[in-house]
Amino acid sequence: MKRRDFISLAGMGTTAAFLTGFTAKGMSVSEQRLLEEFLDAKEKKRMADIALNAAKAKGATYTDVRIGRYLNQSVLARDRRVQGVANTESFGIGIRVIANGSWGFAASEKMDNASIAKTAELAVAIAKGNAKLLTEPVQLAPQKGFGEVSWKTPIEKNAFEIPVKEKVDLLLSVNEAALSA
Repeated sequence: MKRRDFISLAGMGTTAAFLTGFTAKGMSVSEQRLLEEFLDAKEKKRMADIALNAAKAKGATYTDVRIGRYLNQSVLARDRRVQGVANTESFGIGIRVIANGSWGFAASEKMDNASIAKTAELAVAIAKGNAKLLTEPVQLAPQKGFGEVSWKTPIEKNAFEIPVKEKVDLLLSVNEAALSA
């Protein structure tokens, strides 16, 4: 296969993926929304407490809760034309537990109180189901606790603050170089 044919086929595949739900990996949002803060620490703690309490009530001996927000901006070009720009956001909660000596995990994009509790209960049910297959229970190494911790990715340059025009210009110049090769 010639390079130009490969690039053409890859472009068609990417376009097909884009048109058939490429943006489905999140909810479409405005560019401005990409720069806004998510939930404040107090709200995240409230949600985490719901998950922790629900998991403990169902028999979890260990639980950790992660609340995440994931942002994406995609610029798609084919040949010398921009095919589309998509801004997406997804967020949710992931709950990992140990129950009956086994790990369980469940996640949800639904962030209401009932859904958070149900997700924690599901994680415990999964752990208990996994426990039936265990030959040896999970034992965590002794570790001094860290208490409540919040972590944010250190960002030197926020990609969402770079104008879309700059991204488009870069993408089109790369496409031009590939087409000229």
